[in-house]
Amino acid sequence: MKTKIITLSVLSLLSITTLFAQDRTTVSAYNSEISDNLDLRAVASIFGDSRDLADFERRLNDPKIQISNLDLNDDNQVDYLRVIESVDGNAHLIVVQAVLGRDIYQDVATIEVEKDRNNQVQVQVVGDVYMYGHNYIYEPVYVTAPIIYNTFWIPTYRPYCSM
Repeated sequence: MKTKIITLSVLSLLSITTLFAQDRTTVSAYNSEISDNLDLRAVASIFGDSRDLADFERRLNDPKIQISNLDLNDDNQVDYLRVIESVDGNAHLIVVQAVLGRDIYQDVATIEVEKDRNNQVQVQVVGDVYMYGHNYIYEPVYVTAPIIYNTFWIPTYRPYCSM
């Protein structure tokens, strides 16, 4: 009788543990397709060619240029990429998000732009960890200073947010 009670207790404990384990969702980040559908080098290139962040967002979504081929919500349409920026001193963090539905967004990449004390500007394009994996960072080297820099550090600058 004791053996049956112990066995029953162990089985019920295992079934409860399995039940709770099913509530947890794990996202695997080791899919190489994402970089085929949105190349961060191309994103950095059009960032350097853009006049401002509104122009950058327009270029990201221009069907003629075809920078993005992301379909994260599986609706057989390329997802719109919106751009949101936050500013902290001389650092600008630009977040590129895929619009998946009404009020549903997925971060795809960030562009970190920072001006140091010597007026040198560093740019890093960082892929989202869940999509690109850890340490997917691209640091573009621009031959001439991009025009977009001219708008970042003026006194009347306001952070950009997609419509």
